[in-house]
This record gives sequence, C-alpha cells and structure tokens, in this order.
Amino acid sequence: MLTKWRGMTVLPAVLLMIFSLLVTTLFNSEQVEAASLWSEEYDAAQGTLYNVGTENSEAGYFGEGYVAGWNRDGQKVDVEVNVPSDGSYTLVFKYAGGAGSATRYLEVNGEEIVDQVRFSGTGSWGNWQTANVNDISLTAGKNTITLGFDSSRGSTNWLNYDSLTVKEPSETELVPWGLKKEAEQAQLSLTENFWNNDRNMFNNQYPDSETNDRFHYWWQAHGIDTLIDGYERSGDKAYLDKAQALYEGVKTRNGGEIRNDFYDDMLWMALALQRLYSYTDNPEHEQAVFTLWEDIKTGWSEEFGGGIAWNKFQLDYKNTPSNAPAVILAVRLFEQYGKEEDLEWAKKIYNWHQNTLVDPENGLVWDGINRTGDGTIDKGWEFTYNQGVYIGASVELFKLTGEQQYLDAAVKTAETTKERFSNHNRIIYEGGSGDGGLFKGILVRYVTELVKADESQVDLAEWIIKNAKSVWNQTKEEPVILFGSSWEGAINTPVELSQQLSGVMLMEHAAELEPIMFDSLCDVLAIEVNTFAADGKLEKSVVKKLSNRIKQVEHHLGKRNFEQALKHLEDFEKHLQKGQKQGHVNDVAYGELQHLVDRILK
Repeated sequence: MLTKWRGMTVLPAVLLMIFSLLVTTLFNSEQVEAASLWSEEYDAAQGTLYNVGTENSEAGYFGEGYVAGWNRDGQKVDVEVNVPSDGSYTLVFKYAGGAGSATRYLEVNGEEIVDQVRFSGTGSWGNWQTANVNDISLTAGKNTITLGFDSSRGSTNWLNYDSLTVKEPSETELVPWGLKKEAEQAQLSLTENFWNNDRNMFNNQYPDSETNDRFHYWWQAHGIDTLIDGYERSGDKAYLDKAQALYEGVKTRNGGEIRNDFYDDMLWMALALQRLYSYTDNPEHEQAVFTLWEDIKTGWSEEFGGGIAWNKFQLDYKNTPSNAPAVILAVRLFEQYGKEEDLEWAKKIYNWHQNTLVDPENGLVWDGINRTGDGTIDKGWEFTYNQGVYIGASVELFKLTGEQQYLDAAVKTAETTKERFSNHNRIIYEGGSGDGGLFKGILVRYVTELVKADESQVDLAEWIIKNAKSVWNQTKEEPVILFGSSWEGAINTPVELSQQLSGVMLMEHAAELEPIMFDSLCDVLAIEVNTFAADGKLEKSVVKKLSNRIKQVEHHLGKRNFEQALKHLEDFEKHLQKGQKQGHVNDVAYGELQHLVDRILK
C-alpha cells in the first residue's frame, strides 16, 4: 500500500509537483530569460564631458548627478562601457526634455551610428524618460558611446542626460502576430483603472487624484470613440453600454447641455456621437449631433478668407483642429442624410484649410492663423494630431468622390508625418501630457482610415503596427496595462487619461491593420516567388513547395483564419531556409523573400 501524504498518495503528489514545476517553467520563461540577460547602467555625469557640466537639483537621477546645460555645438559626452562578448546590444538613454523634443548624434568607438537620436519632450526637467537605440554592435571589452550636439547634423534643443544602460536584447521583446488580445487587454485596463462609476465618466488620471475633479469634455469624447472601437472589434455590447453611459455622464457634468465654447471640442463629440448613433439608433444621440453641427457652423467667418474659429471668444483665430474634423463630420453627415448643404460645407472648409494651413511642398499641416492677432500662421507648431485630422479629411472626400487629388493629399501628408515625427527606430516620438497626450492616438486613427481606403499603403500599416508592438513591450512588464507619453520609453505614473486613450487607440487600430498588411505582403510574396522562378533564382522543386504554401496562406486569409495562415507561412519559411542551405535558392532571392516573411512574422 502506498503511503498517504495529506490525503494523497506519494506518487500522485510527486507527479503533481513535477507538473506544477513544468507549468511554472513554461509560464515564467520570459522572467527566466530576463533574469539571465546581461545589462549594466552607467552614470553619464561620470563620463568624459566636453564643454558641458553636471547638476543634481532634480530628483530621481541615477548615480551622482546628470549632464545639464546642453544645447551648443561642440558639447558631447563619452561613456565608456564594458560588455561581456561581441554582439548586438540595446542602448537605453535616461533623460529629461523639459524644453520639448531634442536630437543628438550617436557615435560608437568614434564611428557615427545615428546622426539624429530623437528624444521626445518630457514636460518637465524632473520627469525622467528613456529612449532606446537598438541593434548596436559592440565588441567584447571596452567601448566608447558618444552622445553629442552638432547643429550641422540636426542637433536641436536642450537636454538633460542622466544615464546609459547597455543591455542584451531579449527574444521576448518580439510581440507575436495578432494584436486583438492585446487590444482587449488595453480596453479592460482603461475601464478597470480609469472608469468612475459615481460620475459615469473616465477619471483624468491613474492613480486617482484630485486632478480628476477637472472636466475634460473632449477627452471624454475620445473615450466614447475608443469604446466604440472596442465594440467594432469584439461585438461585445458592453462597450456600447459604457459609451452610452459616458455620454449621459458628460451631459450631466456639462449642466445638461452637450455644447460648449470650443468648436474643436464639439467636433470631437459630434464625431463620436455620430458613430454611437449608428449602433444605438437612439434619437437623442442623433439630435445631439445635429445640435452640435448647427452650433459649429456659426464659427465660420470670412475673416482671413474663411475657416471655423477655435472658440467663441476669439472668432478671428482659425486653426486645424476646428476645421479638418469639420470636413470629416460634414462628409459623414452627407453620406448619412444626403443633404447637399453638408457636402458644400465639407468642400468649402477643406479648400480653405488646404490653401491656408497646409504646406504645398510637403503636405505638412500648420496649426492655425492669427492666434496672436497679427495674421501670423503658426508654422512652428508641429503636432501629430494636426497631420492626422487633415489626412482624415482628405480620405473622407476621396472615399466620397473618388477624386485622386484627395488621396494624393492624404498620402503626401502621411509620408511627411512618418518621416518628420518618427525617431531613429521608426517610433512616433512626439511626447505629450494634458491635451497633448491625445495627439498621437488621433494621428493613428486617421492613418488607419487612409490604409483602409488604399490598401497599397502597407508601409504606413507596418509603421503603426511597429509602434503598437513597441509600446506593448513597455507596458507588458508593468502590473497594470498603462500607456505613458512615450511609446518606446519608460512608463511613469501618474498616467493621464489622454495618454491612456492614445495607447488604446493605437492597439485597436494596429489590430485592425494587421490583416491588411498580411494580405498585401503575401500578394507581394507570391509575385516575388514567380519573378525569381522566371529569373532562375529558384529551382523548380523549391518553387512548387513555396507556391503551394502561399496558396494555402491565401486560402486561409480569404476565410480570415489567421492562425492557419500563419502556420502555412511558417512552413513557407522552413522550405525557403532549407532550399537556401541546399543551394536551390539564390542568395538574393533568399534575402528578399526572407525579409518579406520577417515583416509579417516579426
């Protein structure tokens, strides 16, 4: 008879312990790997400093202080690091950018690696953030990492530099294909950590604080929009119930009235409620949109050639946030009700906005005109959300009219935005707190609309997805799913609702773009296989295997069975790699095809 142990036989107990250890090992593999990876942090203030000094007045710094007073040519910092072996490493710069975004050049052992490492603004000098530079080759032993200012290489603005961490990259930093689960987790965190049952609104920040007493009408409008995103992805009616409750909470907090004094705020609410009405058929939601639209149109005047004002107390100041969203709303109203007047409004506003606040050379969208009362255009105010809403306005008119000029305008601005607002890792680097926390999310929403209207814009889809995977790598390490001002650097609390909404919008729209990117790249993959086969760069035996896998991928994509499609794509990769090892695949063909596969799988 087997000996009893706490009501169990020894053998089953031992088996249970083994099983538990196995499960623990499997589920904690990421933590095990993280613990085994090498990393080391170096105090920048202890580096070799050229024409720059140090301070220690701001709290939260590493080591003995931080490099400060840094904004002139000839200033640089050399940090000597010591790594255990030859290989690829990630450099993590801890910094503060209280004066806004800044750039510096990066050299490794005297060789320029990046001419403009971009650091997003952090809002204050005491708010420390991190910026990564990936895939830096270092040799075993000592290496010198130089961060310097050179205006001829594009260096700009002030920067406080606290520390440099050198670390081995982790394979767990790869976020697997299929971001719907992550989007759902982001939505759950938004509700669990920001929703206020007493007010039927989202709190302004997490953790809760006295700042939640302030009423941010337009943040809540984007809250409605974001909840509808969740409903459209999942079909879960709970999202609509929450959105309707939020509308009631906003109206109550606004004194029973849906209008306010800012035309751009009312536009965001009208756009959100128009979407909400399309699912609820609630006449109150419909009437609220009509009420807002009639009030918004009163902001138009012929001063400076036209345009809708920013607010009711400064009617001669016209800006992008009060005009481009008005085009989107007017087009959608025309599509819904067929009133020619709405289409006339859309074209009139769009033409004024394009002629007044868009750079004809590159499509960059300026912020506004006559803010200071002297007719000046704010060309120095460059924000992602201005680019986003103009892209959205152009896309809406293209979808309605089919006129190429509108699509061309949207693409031009999107390409300029991707170049101008991305850092060295192709991550959108504009920081933001307060209202600015929403800017990047608004950009993502309307870039997504562009890709949906023109699925050939696969590079834009890939850009948004890359940002989503980057920010998820940061937040997945936290006990709570939070999105800070940076989509690459450290997440600091408190996190504002504006920032959290941007992050949730990013995850939702990246999940929406993944199938489009998958379809487009697989089409390219099929074309490339045929081309390389015709050129003799693939042997027939390999061509047959690769073509069969692609057909299976396309078959499952057509049925929207993405898991099966991915399995067949992985089989494609195995055949490709085996063919290359056997000499049946030309190196050029292998490189091109493997690159396309990596764009999907990684």
